[in-house]
Amino acid sequence: MAERIEVSRVIKAPARRIYEAWLDPEEHALMTGASTSGGEGGAYTAWDGYIEGRTTSAEPYTRIVQKWRTTEFPDSHPDSTLTIELTEVAGGTEVKLTHTGLPKGQSADYDTGWKDYYFDPMEKYFASPREKLKEGVEALEEAAERAGGAIEDAVEQAGEALETAAKNVGKALKDARQQARKQAVKAVKKGKQVQKKVAAQAKSLGKKVRALVRGKKAATPKKRVVKKKTAASGKKKSRR
Repeated sequence: MAERIEVSRVIKAPARRIYEAWLDPEEHALMTGASTSGGEGGAYTAWDGYIEGRTTSAEPYTRIVQKWRTTEFPDSHPDSTLTIELTEVAGGTEVKLTHTGLPKGQSADYDTGWKDYYFDPMEKYFASPREKLKEGVEALEEAAERAGGAIEDAVEQAGEALETAAKNVGKALKDARQQARKQAVKAVKKGKQVQKKVAAQAKSLGKKVRALVRGKKAATPKKRVVKKKTAASGKKKSRR
């Protein structure tokens, strides 16, 4: 009957770092101190070929599922299943290994093996000056990336503000031109009216001046004198 074990430990490192180191052959070797290789389709070997298997699923920074077997598995025994769960907690990340489908009688050895050949070297690796320096560099890179993003956002916002201001200025200039054009049209119309009025006044004045020069006065209508007849005017003179 197949056997099952569960082992866990809190490692002082971010879940992201443990996840990446577990799946990267080169860093997996540095983390455990054993040779590791990777192949197509998630295939891998570790500890000079003592372990071999294939990664079947990987959820970034939280969960990895692998098919896993060692050279001690009977040839007829199917691959076991190893599930690595990463949960960030105070002080680091809890790494929980659930290992199912192990050959009968071998689970105790693998329980000890995970602790001695994985958890112990992992603690040393992630506490090493090299790893701390790497974490510092990554933190600086992330800060620089955030700063770069903030600068890009600020530049974009400034550009949008300038564009909006330019549009507003353009609209204001357009409105001002339209208003000036309307005022100019009114002024021209008013000027023509004044010009016409002045021309009429000048024409009238010219007539008066020409009349004075010729010595003529404007004709005035004569009043008709009507003589009243007296009572005697119509009578004949009396006889002598």
